[in-house]
Amino acid sequence: MNATLTLSLLASKLKSKRNFRPSLRTEGMRSRVFRIILQGGSAMTTNRQKEIALAAIKLFEQKGYHATSVQDIADEVGIQKGSLYHYIHSKEDLLMQIAYEAIVEFNQNLEHILHTEETSRDKLIQAIENHLTVSVSNLETTTVLLREAFSLGDQTHKVIQDLTDKYVDLWTQLLQEGIDRGEFECPHPKIAALALLGACNWVYRWYKESGALSAAEIAGVFSHIFLNGLFKGKPKA
Repeated sequence: MNATLTLSLLASKLKSKRNFRPSLRTEGMRSRVFRIILQGGSAMTTNRQKEIALAAIKLFEQKGYHATSVQDIADEVGIQKGSLYHYIHSKEDLLMQIAYEAIVEFNQNLEHILHTEETSRDKLIQAIENHLTVSVSNLETTTVLLREAFSLGDQTHKVIQDLTDKYVDLWTQLLQEGIDRGEFECPHPKIAALALLGACNWVYRWYKESGALSAAEIAGVFSHIFLNGLFKGKPKA
């Protein structure tokens, strides 16, 4: 049986070091979904598996998923194509694991922020900063998640889409909490959440490490815009 690719060190800011293995099964209306199984021990965390993960991220980001072949990944790592299947099941499963672990991290971080005792305003500031700093510190991985995950098949993409929808719901929950506390005035929190995420997600297209502002500073600009707006003075009736 093929060993399963470990992605525990995909990103420098991952909080937990876990080894995920997707297996296929039929469940209700979905004939093909990924079940994520935690694997204990250190046997899976080989240097070769980490090399494959990083090589795939690099190539998917540079060439795109469809233009990257399994042979390309094998060549990047420096092994035979047949040997690569000792570590992965398929190229699609590899993309699935990369996208899955990336979106799970975003969800876990936001859930942690939501469960703190901070004001809703401070939670929103922290949420924006977390999203941007994680995105730019793992820019290649973020690019693969936001641009290439659409290349997954319908059933596997639905797993990622469900987690993405959950992430939007968490942002909506944060805004609704602020409304209920009297901190925010927002007639359509879901629309506001989508607008905020749209702005944050697009950063991967234009952010440059050599730019004038750091990710945290950009997050401060975003927070100011979304919390205070652009208009100076009293709004017109």
